[in-house]
Amino acid sequence: MVNYYLSILLLKASFPAVSQVIPPAASPAPPDTLHSFLRGSLPDSLAPPGTWRVQGQAQPTRPFLTAQDQLRTVAGVQVTPYDGSPGSGQLVRIRGASEGRLSGQPLYIVDGLPALNDELTPDRFLPSVRSEASLPTVAQQQAETGANPLQLLPPEAIEHIEVLAGPAAVARYGPLGANGVISIRTRRASGTAAQPLRVRYAAYAGVQQVRQRYDLLGASEYAAIANEAYLNRGGPASGVPFPNTQLGEGTDWQAAAYRVAGLQQHQLSLEGRTPRTGYLISADYRQQAGVLRNSNLSRYGLRVALDQHPSARLGLRATVALGQTDQHLPLVTGTEGATRAALFALPTVAVRTTQGAYSGYANDNNQYPSYFSNPLAISEYSYSAPRTRRLLSQLAADYQPALGLTVQASVSLQLTQLDAPSFSPRQYINSFGPPEQSDQSGNQAYQNNQLAARLAVHYERRLGQHHRLGAEIDYQYQKNNYSSDSELMLRLYDKANDTPKTGSYAISSISARPRLHRPWARVHYALDSTLEAEVGLSYARFGYDNKAEYYPSAQLSWHPHLQVAGASQPLTLWAGVARTSLFGFGLNMFGPALLTSGGTFPNEEYRRQAPLRTDQLEVGLRLGEPSGRFMAQLVAYERRSYHVLLSSSIALPNASGYVSTVYYDEGMVRNQGLELTVATSWQAGRVQGTTRLAASANRNRLQGNDYAMQRSEEFNNHPLGTFYGFQQDGLTASGSVRYRDLTGDGQVGYQDKRYLGSGIPAQLASLSQQVRLGRLALDAQLDGQFDYKVLNHQLTVLDAPTGLANSATSVRNYWTPTNLSTSVPAPGSVSSYNTEFIWISNRQLENGSHVRLSSLTATYRLRQLASQDLSVWVGVQNLFVLSSYRGYDPNVSSGGSSGNLAGQDYGAVPVPRTWLAGVRLAL
Repeated sequence: MVNYYLSILLLKASFPAVSQVIPPAASPAPPDTLHSFLRGSLPDSLAPPGTWRVQGQAQPTRPFLTAQDQLRTVAGVQVTPYDGSPGSGQLVRIRGASEGRLSGQPLYIVDGLPALNDELTPDRFLPSVRSEASLPTVAQQQAETGANPLQLLPPEAIEHIEVLAGPAAVARYGPLGANGVISIRTRRASGTAAQPLRVRYAAYAGVQQVRQRYDLLGASEYAAIANEAYLNRGGPASGVPFPNTQLGEGTDWQAAAYRVAGLQQHQLSLEGRTPRTGYLISADYRQQAGVLRNSNLSRYGLRVALDQHPSARLGLRATVALGQTDQHLPLVTGTEGATRAALFALPTVAVRTTQGAYSGYANDNNQYPSYFSNPLAISEYSYSAPRTRRLLSQLAADYQPALGLTVQASVSLQLTQLDAPSFSPRQYINSFGPPEQSDQSGNQAYQNNQLAARLAVHYERRLGQHHRLGAEIDYQYQKNNYSSDSELMLRLYDKANDTPKTGSYAISSISARPRLHRPWARVHYALDSTLEAEVGLSYARFGYDNKAEYYPSAQLSWHPHLQVAGASQPLTLWAGVARTSLFGFGLNMFGPALLTSGGTFPNEEYRRQAPLRTDQLEVGLRLGEPSGRFMAQLVAYERRSYHVLLSSSIALPNASGYVSTVYYDEGMVRNQGLELTVATSWQAGRVQGTTRLAASANRNRLQGNDYAMQRSEEFNNHPLGTFYGFQQDGLTASGSVRYRDLTGDGQVGYQDKRYLGSGIPAQLASLSQQVRLGRLALDAQLDGQFDYKVLNHQLTVLDAPTGLANSATSVRNYWTPTNLSTSVPAPGSVSSYNTEFIWISNRQLENGSHVRLSSLTATYRLRQLASQDLSVWVGVQNLFVLSSYRGYDPNVSSGGSSGNLAGQDYGAVPVPRTWLAGVRLAL
């Protein structure tokens, strides 16, 4: 079973890296929904220093926020961190989810070539503090082992980042562009004329803290409920665990498990340019302590960029970036992770016993219950220590042999290496007690060598006074060599002489060498500056039957002028269609998955998944110049993804009761949406500013095939990320939870499950504002996600007064014979809190809608001369979140980037509030 999970998850981790493509030569960009709204410039002196360009417009870099975080300002883009651990990955979802089982991440392009797509999310399989084994949980299967790939390129190293989502923009990526594309251009030496050496230094330091906590019972309230639960289970009154319930507040385990954590980052760069050569050398260093005790990260990076122009027709570029990230990550996944233990631990017990050992290990006779998971012991003795190394090198050449003719060639090499040893408390054969030291209990090693190459020819010429014709042919090749090895080891020691006596050992290994050859061609025609049309075509072959799949595209654009308030304003209208896909789909990176049959469907045959494809239609309207003082854009789109792999678990009767069987089927996912973007630059007296608004609405629906529809109602026109479970129907006469018997058969079972909501937001919004008055500049970013649910697994325990773990303050209104109008069960009516594996219900679902102040920064420029530039700044990130969510943060994804697992909060480390102060200097 372990090998099965590892193989599936490691294959899944490979898909983003396979889903890559080499982009074409720079050419006139077609109108696209997501990339034109931010064009323009910030007011004078607000742009430099510390700026980059997002969707074509300069905006301040928001230090410590990742590049993905700042894409929330783009309409239709959802950014959700996996959790708040140092270096944790982030989900970027463009225009909703189109895949269920596969990664939902977009394709990343760096300096024109695919890179940094190998998100590392295999299961860590850390043994728990207790000795018993259990199947991996949802969170364990998705646990981020390696650091966020884009840490290799902090925002300070990025010059321009662009989100591509419209048909014409993603068409060139054919079989790889179904999830959208994020194109990154890194910084190089500025300007084209010769300039002397210039030194830039940027640094910041700050602290992080938990922004919001769960409201839990204190010791007195918990003791009273524990006594009531004991009596309700039939215990004698003389044996209640807490004869004295006046215990005060007791131990605040959340305060004990979390801390105020420090961080710092430094970046130094040298750049200059001779008449023919430009160079940039930069180094960066980050040290970060996590808010969860014993978590930390350190990162070192170096980047060199050279460009050479031997002649006016030939340009050469070379870039090398390398980085190493070391993390120390306490166990937080699974039923006994440190984050969940900090919620469930008993407030009546101190962190340590009077002898100085950690409590919770049956080493205190006055403790009730005698055993519980101590979060501080878990954080200290159960952890992983991933080390991730990445190297990205690129060579490129542009040559113009004749007027209108350009030849481009490029090649990139990416090396990724992850070593992630895991540790757990040493276990003894003849003794049980609090942990004293850690032993290595596992290891994961992952390597990926990626080579990508591209050769493109672009030709464009005018035909008379009014016509322009262009053509582009692009051939791309990519290969990857993957290898992944996982080890799981368990040793039992003799306490007397501390020597190993017995143990077990398991190894799982997987490797693959996928290759992709993909040609692409495009023809472009323009009539004056009013009408543009283009058509394109690419194809690829998939592994099972070597069948060729074709990916056509077409777009028509019209550019009239509109008279507004006596002035002529440019107006752009366009319509486009395209087909894209994902290379590597189903459970097999080389092609289709084997769909299962049998069970209650004896007539179905074994079938294979058809090649996945996404068809997209888009129409849009834009008023104003993208770089002007005002621009408004409205876009409507529809995306249909066919042959999406679905899975369902069905409880089938057998001789001993029921057995759960997993079936694989196909379906179609439809995304329909609207996107509105407005950007304006304004001035009121001495105050100058830029305001940007981005808002989007998406309707996502999944329709299974006939087989899938027969197996489960969740595939019948419901969104991806569906929560499908039971509905509470009040309480029984004795105060136990009762669920609705919708089939009327007298018992609650699988057929009584219903659609409860989706974990994918239906609406997104972002408002960013930059204001400048003299030397002072302010920058703020507000973001919101609306109309979605979060499955808060912690509530299964916290909202059930078991008396065996602490509870939320919501249980104060528990059922009694005189308090019948409540949904909180009677104390002791739930004897075990591990029921989330069976009873997913609306009791655990919460409204995830929220508005967040993601970033607020004030910058003061102390000095600005031609040779000197000095500014200081202070800022705060994640200052507040307006939400009814009772957990740490409604915007987390314990399920990783999978659409099926959207909206899961399973012991996620809190996303912290961060206070920062920094300096920028250029000489």
